[in-house]
Amino acid sequence: MSNTQAGYVVIYSPADAGITHTVHVPAPQKQQWEQIKKDSVGNYYMTSLVRAVLRLAVGDKTVNSQAVIGDFKFTYKVSADRKNIFINLIELTESGPKTNQSPGLYKAIWNGAKWATESDINTSMDLNHKWSGGHVAVVPGQFESKEYAGERIGTHVEKAYFPGNTSSQNVKQDGNHFSLFWLNNEFTSKQHKNSLVSLIQTAQKQSANVKWLVHGEGAATFIEAMKFIKNNPKSTDLFAAQKGMSAQEVYFSNPRGKHSSKKTLEEICKSIGMNCAGVNINTKDVLYNADARKGMLTEVTKVMGGAMFAGGGAAGLGNELGVDTFMKVKELATTSPGLASMLVIAGGVIVVASKGASASGYARNMHGAISSTFGSGNQNWAG
Repeated sequence: MSNTQAGYVVIYSPADAGITHTVHVPAPQKQQWEQIKKDSVGNYYMTSLVRAVLRLAVGDKTVNSQAVIGDFKFTYKVSADRKNIFINLIELTESGPKTNQSPGLYKAIWNGAKWATESDINTSMDLNHKWSGGHVAVVPGQFESKEYAGERIGTHVEKAYFPGNTSSQNVKQDGNHFSLFWLNNEFTSKQHKNSLVSLIQTAQKQSANVKWLVHGEGAATFIEAMKFIKNNPKSTDLFAAQKGMSAQEVYFSNPRGKHSSKKTLEEICKSIGMNCAGVNINTKDVLYNADARKGMLTEVTKVMGGAMFAGGGAAGLGNELGVDTFMKVKELATTSPGLASMLVIAGGVIVVASKGASASGYARNMHGAISSTFGSGNQNWAG
């Protein structure tokens, strides 16, 4: 492919600060592109699209040659010397029917009795709506619905950022709202990660104060967004106008995932310049959080004097925990020995006993862990 192509016009070139490659679009779409660039500040879908093009403009070779971003689809080709990028098609696409639980950005409003999540999807956060100097934005973990997530996660926001008597004064006021980025339990979605990056960068570009509350499995998605920002500094600087991240802070509540230890979360926040406001670990969540496993292991080792072996006490444990729960644990041990061993070591239970210690003693300590693992215990504020 040559360095020029009939019917295309330039929208980015090395004449622009920070740009190293020339980006061309079909001439009839230039006006649409200018509108997309203008609207990207207030629409996180358009932000994702502009960022993808800026990544191409700075020479990023990892951008997919075909992608669907929000309501947009585009493909591109490059010249032989890779200095010219030709975006072949940008068109509005039908993104599929919206459902009551479609992933996206919503508002959860205090109605005088509870936090109620609105049904309409938003394309931007109302960054001018602030509590105590910052807009509150939430990324919830696993819940059965966005409505239930909004209602329950409000307590996490209050406990994290407005402890004590300040809660009712600063939070529970009619009309107050927080932004709720609902993932619909799709925590590994690349599109959701890109959307989160756009929300963070839009606030960054406006130097807006944002108080993020990230809960449970949502931590994994938020971590991937922060890692993307860290690993793509050129396109981030271009979009965010080289503004810092210090106006934003994040509090992790009951975080889950392989990178959910307090130390790791604090380190990745520091790496992109975002303040880590705190990390509240659910100490009973031994299967999904490394700090919880470590803490439980320390406690159990003290109780057991370091002596653990598999075998006795299983029947008694079944009686203590209940047959249904015990069968779930037994099934886990059979089908997932790696996960089961973590739970055995961390909790000292399931089919583990020790000299001089009864299974019933471990069972009493395991009700919270079982609730967090198989039930809804991790949805509650820990502590």
